[in-house]
Order: sequence, then C-alpha cells, then structure tokens
Amino acid sequence: MSTGYVGSATSITATDIPALYEGAKFYSPAVGDASKASLVSWVTDLLERNGPVMLVRPEGLSPQVHCVSLCVIGSGAALADLPPSGDEFVLAVRELEHLMHRRFGAVYPLAAATVSALVPLAAASQLDVPLLDADGMGRTFALIHHTSMRLAGLSPAPLAVRGPTGETVTIEVRAPARADALLRSNVETLGGWAALASYPCTAGDLRRAALPSTVSRLINVGRLLLEPIGADVLVARLAALTGCRRIGRGRIVELEHLSRPSDVTIPAHPSSVVIDEIGGQGRLFRLELRSEIVAVFADGVLAAAAPDLVCLVDVLRGELATLDSLEPGDVVDALVMPADAVWYSAEGLAMVGPASHGIPLDHPRRR
Repeated sequence: MSTGYVGSATSITATDIPALYEGAKFYSPAVGDASKASLVSWVTDLLERNGPVMLVRPEGLSPQVHCVSLCVIGSGAALADLPPSGDEFVLAVRELEHLMHRRFGAVYPLAAATVSALVPLAAASQLDVPLLDADGMGRTFALIHHTSMRLAGLSPAPLAVRGPTGETVTIEVRAPARADALLRSNVETLGGWAALASYPCTAGDLRRAALPSTVSRLINVGRLLLEPIGADVLVARLAALTGCRRIGRGRIVELEHLSRPSDVTIPAHPSSVVIDEIGGQGRLFRLELRSEIVAVFADGVLAAAAPDLVCLVDVLRGELATLDSLEPGDVVDALVMPADAVWYSAEGLAMVGPASHGIPLDHPRRR
C-alpha cells in the first residue's frame, strides 16, 4: 500500500522494507550498511508471517492510549557483529510495562532514521500494536534527551534497555541529561548495543510533542533512492520531495582525522572533510564531522549547520555516500535539508545547534 506524508492511517507491508531502510539511511547518512542484510531480512520475515503493520498518526488513536518509543543504542559495529536474536525490543517494552503497571497500545521510533526506524516496526509486528507515524527527532541526534518530546516537557524515564546478552537494565532519572551517561556505561557491559524503550507517554501527549509523518516520509524518500537514476535527476527529485538544496559539487581533496578535544557527552571524535568545488564559484568547502556532518563552511563562511541535515551524493554512482565510505578523489554533491521547525526555536538551537557541537557561531538561519 502506498504511504504518504498525510493521512490518519495506512499500513506497512513486507515489500516496503527496502524503501524504509534506504529512506532511514538518508535521514542519517553517517551510517553504513554493515547490518543491512540481517535487519532487512528479519523485519521482512516478520511482516510476511504476521501481515502488514498499521501505521497511524497520534491523532488516529484515543488520547489515553499509552505509547513507548524504541531505538537501538550503542555501536553499529557491535550490532553487526552481534545481530538481534529477535526479542530484545519486545522484552524491553515488556520490562517497562511491568515496571509501570500499564500496557502499551502503540510504539513509535525515538528517531525515524538509521536502523532505529526499522526496529519499532518489528516490535509493532511482534506485539500486534500500531506503529505511530511520528518520532522525536525527525532524523538522528547524539543524545536521547535531544527530542521534541523533551522540548515539550516530557521525560525519557523510566526507561529500559535489553542487551543481546539477555540482560535488562531499568533506569529512572530526574535530570534527562543524566540518562545518556547512565545508559552508555550499561550498554557497553550489555554487549556494545541494546534495545532501548523510553519516553512512555500517551497518544494525547504525542499529539503536541512528537514530529508527525516522519515514518511515512522515509518510505517515500526510499522509493526514490532505489530508482536507477543519475545524480542530477536524483538531487532534483530529492529537492522536490524533501526541500533539500545542493550547496555545491566538488572533489574530496582531504579527509582529516583530528585529535581535537570534544565534549565528553558527545560520543564522537571531531574530524573534517575538505571538498574542492567543481565549477560554480570554485569555493573550498570544509565539512565538520562529529557523529554526523554538523557544519559546512564555504571559503570560511558558515553555510549550513546542525540541526540542518547535511548529506553527500556520490555523483558517479548516483547514490548516497555514507561518511564511512568517503575517499579522496570522490566527486560528491553536498546537500542540505532543513530540519523540522521546532529545532530552529531558541530552545531547539540551544539543544542541538552549532554551539552544542563546539562551534560558537550563530546558525545561518539566525543571522
């Protein structure tokens, strides 16, 4: 069944999974395909066995229905080395239900991007509940309190993490920023990655706090990415569908792996990519990387920055270029797409804007 950006309900079938995966990668282009085969096969098999999963916006449920977010937390490499056995996400939900003495009637992605867009779908199939067409980020951010739910005053706690070792940890915190520090120390012990169930709330809460239609748009974008078209056509169609724009096209001339100090709360090491523009104004682009591309400088001037989503298209292959695939000599298009509007508020920029990544400059939208 076709899905769209609007509508009160639809469904996701097994045939939608490849497009869902590609769209999820577009909204977090730092991540490669190490765990693609096993995850796509797992979710596809579930939907072939159990049938389609209903996709519903929060407005399509009674406001009293209890909902919970799901995501993968930890290392992508660890997830590839130790794939899910299949029940981690359901058991994280069940642990939270036991702790809170309530039953969840729907699940939703904490971040509708990366593999964290697929696992709520799998859990919805296993639990026989709807998947909400909404999330808390509209892409990915580094920390679990970087969500629209948190901006709206909702707490991520209590939360539960279930590891591939078969162990579960539950956490209750008063300060949301403490959740990540406690989580990551436990996740390492649990096997390097874990299933996270968090932000328990009602559908009524999510009507005001979540970002709508962020799951269905993944399928729309993914279908486009799966089409065998060249880079110019791909970029034009992505622009029409997502609102992204091309900053420039150029050749990668340098990949820098730097040792600059980074805020310990951000789980990434600063590095940079330098691109020499082909044609256009002949500019030199410098892309600042953390766990994603957080800023683009054009001849030293800040041209785009988080929460903007910046991604690269491999011009020769006509496909997305993930950060772990880049090599000197590659010709790429640098695309920038605006994030959801909530992230450009003063509170949103304070949470995920340039300064949060150690870049003490005003966002280009605030000039």
